[in-house]
Amino acid sequence: MAKATARWTGDKVKFDIESDSGHSVSIDEPPIFGGDLAMRPTEMLLAALGGCTGVNAVLLLKKYKQPLKSLEVMVEGEQDKDWPRAFNKIDITFVLSWDGKHDKALVEEALELACNRYCPIHGTLSRGTKIEHHHKDA
Repeated sequence: MAKATARWTGDKVKFDIESDSGHSVSIDEPPIFGGDLAMRPTEMLLAALGGCTGVNAVLLLKKYKQPLKSLEVMVEGEQDKDWPRAFNKIDITFVLSWDGKHDKALVEEALELACNRYCPIHGTLSRGTKIEHHHKDA
């Protein structure tokens, strides 16, 4: 089971988040609520999707022996105007450059699989997931 713990820093609404693998990131909000010291949680969600699909795209393109030179994954999310301001549409754009001739059909297949077969973030967001919440005193 994957796990992450978000700890409030005491500085407005800034949180430090640590994963079970020992890595950490921070999140914050813009003023007036936050100090604009880190990425927004909504941006982190889009970043996770871009990173996850990107990792799988690179692995598949290498497996398919495509001469990938660089890859950028741009993820844009459109949010509802009303709270909870959920994303109602997310668009992923892969910007690729090549070091030689590539096979367009294999590239399309790799990107399709990277998104729809191998990325757990994409699978979670596109399918929906039951989320429960609990509380306890420290």
